Amino acid sequence: MIHRTRIVLAGALAAVLLAPAPALASAAPPDSGAPFTMAREQGHALDCTGERNGVHVAVQLYENSAFGAHASMAVQTADAEYVGGGETEAGLFHDGTVWHRLVVEPQDETAGAAQTAVVSGSYAPAGPRRRVDEVHEEPMGPVVVKGWNTPLAAAVTVRVLGQEVDLTCGDAFAFDLRVWRFDSTGS
Repeated sequence: MIHRTRIVLAGALAAVLLAPAPALASAAPPDSGAPFTMAREQGHALDCTGERNGVHVAVQLYENSAFGAHASMAVQTADAEYVGGGETEAGLFHDGTVWHRLVVEPQDETAGAAQTAVVSGSYAPAGPRRRVDEVHEEPMGPVVVKGWNTPLAAAVTVRVLGQEVDLTCGDAFAFDLRVWRFDSTGS
């Protein structure tokens, strides 16, 4: 079950993170005559998993200057699965540290009560920044993205269900992007 939940959460994270479209080799900003708006988007993203004593955890943390912060977590034991997260008013990433408390709800009535989970750790740049140059489609039209992703090294743990689980972050990066979207308001 955690694999299904993880796939859904990872798919949502990938969509939010503007995963590159491999068929499109280069992105060009829309010409000045087209009804597009440009926004600068800066932030961080971590996608991490870990296991300790039969407690499997998957965590996604995402913070974007234009769209806010989002945290998602799935926890699985031999007996139950818990999920939680969503939009958060509080920032997730603070000058090299990450911290967030959230409630994970049981997905089965026999699993017991909701549990509090705490994600904490640190992150730092871990290599040269990579150029982002892509185009993808959204329901309102094409989106052009240009800027930079900087890989991050992250040391993150989760305290949940009486365990402290060390996580490995497969995707961890900071981003600084200019994003052009179709302006449906006509302004």
